[in-house]
Amino acid sequence: MPRLRLSPTLLAILVVSLFLAGCGGGDEEDSEPREPFSPQATLTAIGGTKRTDKPEVVLRVKTRPGDTNIRSAAVTLPPVFVVEQAALGNLCSERELEANDCAGRKRLGVARVVSPTYSEALTGPVYPVSGSGGLPRLAYLLGEGPAGIVLRGRIAIRGVRIEAGVDDVPDVPMDTFELSITGGDPGYLILNQDICRREAIANASFTSQSGEAFERRIPLEADCDA
Repeated sequence: MPRLRLSPTLLAILVVSLFLAGCGGGDEEDSEPREPFSPQATLTAIGGTKRTDKPEVVLRVKTRPGDTNIRSAAVTLPPVFVVEQAALGNLCSERELEANDCAGRKRLGVARVVSPTYSEALTGPVYPVSGSGGLPRLAYLLGEGPAGIVLRGRIAIRGVRIEAGVDDVPDVPMDTFELSITGGDPGYLILNQDICRREAIANASFTSQSGEAFERRIPLEADCDA
């Protein structure tokens, strides 16, 4: 059975990006005053920390009980990340994506969503998808079979920074979202400076299904004692 297709919409990254998928918490009525919409997010570099290294980059978003569902999300990576031009090959095409035939094409990474709507986590590859010129778009292939969905994401360049985002998240509760961007030789992102020498900050913005907006600065975490 074909996947459920959602209308085109974080990281750029990308991110990547960066962006990025999003998630939301429950949306039930409660007699208690609800706290303001405030998703939590972390960004972690796993692996090398020096200039020209290509660490794995992990974005995690977590909602709180009572948060309204997320409608859109975008993450702008710190300027310490740039896209390695040599990595921009073997992309999936729109035609291949429609035919569920991106296997064998180069992945950006893997995404995982945990939602009470589904009996198990939805996990799957994330592909940059080439189109009619301009930057690639992102496709998050989450789950398999009738329950599988395809989220479409965008990539933008903000000055010298990479932004990834998703604009049309389904209105369902989601507890956590995780995007792991592949590092090492096949990775798209390369460091242009040592991230242990100075603080690197990402910026995230979220909009709820009810129109509330929330912005957060996210320090890039790394193992600088290794």
